[in-house]
Amino acid sequence: MSNIVISGFKSSALMDELNKSLDRFSVDERQQLIKQINGVFQFVIKNKQGKEETFTVDVKKEGKVVRGKGNTKADAILSLKDEDFVALATGKLNGQKAYMTGKLKVKGQIMLAMKLDKIFKTINPVAKL
Repeated sequence: MSNIVISGFKSSALMDELNKSLDRFSVDERQQLIKQINGVFQFVIKNKQGKEETFTVDVKKEGKVVRGKGNTKADAILSLKDEDFVALATGKLNGQKAYMTGKLKVKGQIMLAMKLDKIFKTINPVAKL
């Protein structure tokens, strides 16, 4: 079990799966994704108990997911509830609708957040943002 998976956070299992998916990419595939996305996303996720965890998805330099703040400054900081992240990453929640209804808060480059669907599709081909 990786240090990304945290008890009480369903989203952490998806983050771990995303990290494994990125690890399985060839160097060329990872570089292609980095070229397409070119961003660092920091997710601040709150669970039902009110605890917060931070995950950083670096698709700008390294092509990996880490727990906590990464080594590279985030281009977009996204805050949402654990269950909303799971719904978003699995394609059950539309990102624009989540943003418009206040379920998803974005600081920084909001247009970069629109590229998240490409990242989520590495773990789930029906994800849409």
